[in-house]
Formats: sequence, C-alpha cells, structure tokens
Amino acid sequence: MALGKDSDHICSMKNAIVTGSTKGMGRSIAERLSSEGYRVWISARNQNELETAKREIEMKSGNEVMIHAIDFSNRALIERYADEILKTGESIDVLVNNVGVYIPDNLKDAQQKLDMQMDVNFYAPYYLTQKLLQKFEAQQAGSIFNICSVVNRKPRVDGASYTISKFAFWGYHKLLHQTLLPLGIKVTGFFPSSINTSSWDGMEAPKDEFVQPEDVAEMIATILTMKRGTVPSEIDLVAIHPEF
Repeated sequence: MALGKDSDHICSMKNAIVTGSTKGMGRSIAERLSSEGYRVWISARNQNELETAKREIEMKSGNEVMIHAIDFSNRALIERYADEILKTGESIDVLVNNVGVYIPDNLKDAQQKLDMQMDVNFYAPYYLTQKLLQKFEAQQAGSIFNICSVVNRKPRVDGASYTISKFAFWGYHKLLHQTLLPLGIKVTGFFPSSINTSSWDGMEAPKDEFVQPEDVAEMIATILTMKRGTVPSEIDLVAIHPEF
C-alpha cells in the first residue's frame, strides 16, 4: 500500500479520486484528469498494476499520481483509505465512483451472487463518499461522478444481483444529488451501455461500436469546465450497435 512520494507534504493542487482505475474506463478517466493538471488518486486491488499505472500516467502528464491497493469489498479498508485522503489532501475537487464488479446470475439460481456485488457496487462507493462528505461540505464545492449502469434503465434478467446492486447505487446517487446541490456540490450520474474494455477480450463483439472509455473521460473533463450554475444530473451513453 502506498500513497506516493512526499504524502505528508501535499502542495496546493487540485485532487481527483478515481476508484477502480488501473484499466478500462477508470484508467482513461485518471489519465485525462492527470493531463488536465489534477493530482490523481488511483486505487485497485493489484499493487503491481497500480505502480505500472502510476508510472505511465506520470510519464505522460508530469503530474503526481497517488496509489492505494485496496479490496473494495472491505468496509474497514475503504474507510481507512478515506481517512488517509482526508489527512493528506488539501482539497477534494473530484470523486469518481467507478469501481464495480459484474457476476452473472438470475433470480432462479440456487446460489445468488448478491453479497459481493452489493459490497463492491453499492457499499464501496457509499462508505467512501460518506466519509469524504465532510470535506466536500466544508469546501462548499467539488464534483462527484457516479458510474451507474444501463441496467438502471433496462434491468438484466441474467445479471440479477448486479442489477439489484446498481439500483441501490442509483438510489444513493439520486439522494446525494438532491442533498448536495444546495451546497454547491455537483453530483452527476453516468449510465453507460456496453463499453470497450478488456472484459470483452476473446469475445465476438463489435467493440468499435461500443461506448469508448476515452469518451467518458472527455465528458467528465468537459463537465468540469462548466459554470458553477450548470449541473448535469444524469447522462445516458448508448452504444451505437443496436444489440448492445
């Protein structure tokens, strides 16, 4: 576990926290925010992958990347991570709740896959955000991006536990948006359909016609340039291929 060099002496710089950020959409978002001048805090389970991501992102942007290896199914570790962020960071300007897990099942399965997916898809962003709210509220500013899912629009029978966990997260997102809006804190939900990530490797799929991770990162970067009075609440991203 490491938060990067000189973590006791954080200089004045905008900070962006991106969970599940060594690959796919999280990695693209981290890279884009780093290129925009943010100190990016990335987190995932694998320490080696985090160190590689840190090295590659810093090489491209020249800005510091903080890393933290964490099991997002463990509440104690999540809250400890939040405490370390609060202790070392001057500000929390952006939080991207991206971490997630998908395990297919249906309501008729003898053994449901609900517990793990609730832990990672709902409780992880819930506990992390709740811990960090004190900083957002003190600042009266900041942006939170919640990566929800297309299943919030069209539930998947073959992804029952995933759908349930994402509906719980969506409910939290909506409450968070309404609660923080009067404080000047922006909360935006993304609802992407099929995304071109490594999860499709080895499968027959028209990945060029999927939502591209860098496009999600571009949208987040654009939203962050909007005037204080403009708050996108929910954004649907649909793959152009009709079967996805």
